[in-house]
Order: sequence, then structure tokens, then C-alpha cells
Amino acid sequence: MVVGYSAGGGVDTYARALAKVAPDYLEGQPIVVVNKPGGGGLIGGRFVADQPPTGYSLYLSSAGSMLLRNLSKRQVVSSNDFKAVATVGELTAGVFVPASSPIKDIPELLAYLKEGGKSARWGHTGRGNVWHIAGVGVLDKNNIKVRDVPFRGGASVRSALVSKQIDFGVIGAHLGLGFEQDIRLIGVLSDTRHPAVPDVSTAQEQNVDFVKVSSPIVVMAPKRVSDETVDALSQRIAKMVEDTGYTDVLDKAGLPITSLDSTQSTLALNQAKQDWKPLVSK
Repeated sequence: MVVGYSAGGGVDTYARALAKVAPDYLEGQPIVVVNKPGGGGLIGGRFVADQPPTGYSLYLSSAGSMLLRNLSKRQVVSSNDFKAVATVGELTAGVFVPASSPIKDIPELLAYLKEGGKSARWGHTGRGNVWHIAGVGVLDKNNIKVRDVPFRGGASVRSALVSKQIDFGVIGAHLGLGFEQDIRLIGVLSDTRHPAVPDVSTAQEQNVDFVKVSSPIVVMAPKRVSDETVDALSQRIAKMVEDTGYTDVLDKAGLPITSLDSTQSTLALNQAKQDWKPLVSK
């Protein structure tokens, strides 16, 4: 199972959790995790797409990133080069403000931006990336334009919030853990609460109009792999995701667990392409 990111990150954590329980569902065979970072995950994806269609080479994709990059400009690899096997998790965005900010929730932030926040600045991890488009999905729905500031990575956005260089930031909701004295999560950009911060309400619960933009964690197989093999893998992975050995790892890391089969994953990815395309040019 190839991960297109360095070891220790969110996507890698999902892969290691699957590998931990895999032998019990694959007749004793292990899943070997191989990290091939670079190109925002696309180098690893291209490597797997070119492998023989045996079903023994799989790609664990941060699918939101892959979709958005290809909506902006055709990349070296896209979701069209694969068959979706199963969705095993999801990286979800959160809206953060400095801890000293008087703003307590997303409606208060939007009101501030509409009434007197024309000079406000917000941070994200790079134009066209998942967290940037997630922020656009809120601002655009509420007819708000505000200056954005791209940073290299969620940790840099977090640091900018701590030092009050920006008024708010949109990054992974789990990235505030351990920094609660410095930054405050005012809402999760989802329709379900985040397991790392279960006390923080969602944008939906706060009655905020938004387009949900996240990054589903999807197991993918090269496009030429047979449907029969994909279905068999999908069934096995669904059982892995229910295993307490898997759920314990993700719960400890504060990462959401999702379980969609091959058909459901394909439909979700196609719907995301439709929903996100209008936001990419914003």
C-alpha cells in the first residue's frame, strides 16, 4: 500500500492502522506500507497507477487533494486512473481564530467580516489546496471576500494564528490539539462532529451555509484491476475498518473514521467533483 506522503502524517496513520489488522482479513498476508512522498501525493499515485493489475499494489489517497489539483489543471495522475476500493477515513477542516479573539463561532466571524472586517486576513495551506477551497466554500456561500494568505503547511498557519498575523485560519480540525491555549476552534466544516474535538459544533449545527470540502482517505487500485478483485478487496477492507485494532489507532490520533464501499466511494468522489468545480476558480 503506497502512501504519497511522508511517514507520521495523517494519511500514513490510516495506512499503518490498516496494516496493523490486515493479516486477520487477508488469510495471514500482510499489508506493507511504502511511503513515496512528493507532488502533493501524486508521485506515489502515478507509481501505483502504472503497476500490473493484480490487486496487490494499492494507493491510499488523500482524495480531496487529488481531485482539487486536477480540477485546477490536469496532473500526472487523477482519480480516473484508478478504481475506488473503499473509503476508510476523512480529513476535515476547521475554522480557527487566535485564543484572544472575541469571536466565538462561525456566524460571529461572518458577521464581523461583513460589517467591518474588510482589512481582515485569513490563512490556509496554499491556493487550490483542500483547506483553501474549504474556506472558499464558506466565504463564497456567504458572499464574503477577504484577503487570503497562503502558508506552507498547517503548522505554519497555526503559528500565524498564535502570533496574530491572521484573523482566522482554515486547517485540519485536529491540528489544534495541544494548542488550545493559543488558538480556538470555532467550528468544524462538516455535517458531523470531529472525534478529536467532539465538543465543537459543526457549521451545519451553527446554521452556516457552506460547501463541504474535505479529503476522503480512499484506497484505490489501478484502473485495469478487475471489478471482481476490487469488490473482494472492498469487502475485506470494510471489515478491517470495523476492527478495534484499527479504530483504536485512529481514535488515539484524533482522526475520523469513515466506511464506504467501492460503489459508495465512487459516487462520493464524482459528487465532490461537481460540488467543488465552481469553487476552484474563486
